[in-house]
Amino acid sequence: MGCGKTTVGRMLAQATGRNFIDTDQLIEKQTGMSIFEIITNKGEDYFRKVEKDTILSLSPKDSSIVATGGGAVMDDDVFLFLKNIGKIIYLKASPVVLFMRTANVDNRPLLKGGNRLDIIQNLLKRRETRYLASDIVIETDNITPNEIVENIIKKIRI
Repeated sequence: MGCGKTTVGRMLAQATGRNFIDTDQLIEKQTGMSIFEIITNKGEDYFRKVEKDTILSLSPKDSSIVATGGGAVMDDDVFLFLKNIGKIIYLKASPVVLFMRTANVDNRPLLKGGNRLDIIQNLLKRRETRYLASDIVIETDNITPNEIVENIIKKIRI
């Protein structure tokens, strides 16, 4: 949350002439509920199942830039599927930067119910090993979205 997946994904898609797919937006369209409403009303487990089904339904033949929720790749089937159809890119940001980027955001249910910085640090700690198994890791703390896109293009040579 707050690393720039949607912003960078859109910009990368535009720069490369590819379609952009935000799985959270697909889920919201399919369910008629926001991600916040789904997690709040039906729980994170339900959301993760819908998220997994949505991602696994993507066409491997479609040459798109896909932004997933940060927890999506924690599912082995999702991670392997994404690895098989393209490159997984981890937009790495420090907990403090993520904390600042999400400071004025109130629609992140996973950040509710405690010290937000502690929650972010714990999420990253649980997910870091999987995130580092990505094909490309881009440090995003001190660079602009344009610079992130340039770095990605250089690394994957689209």
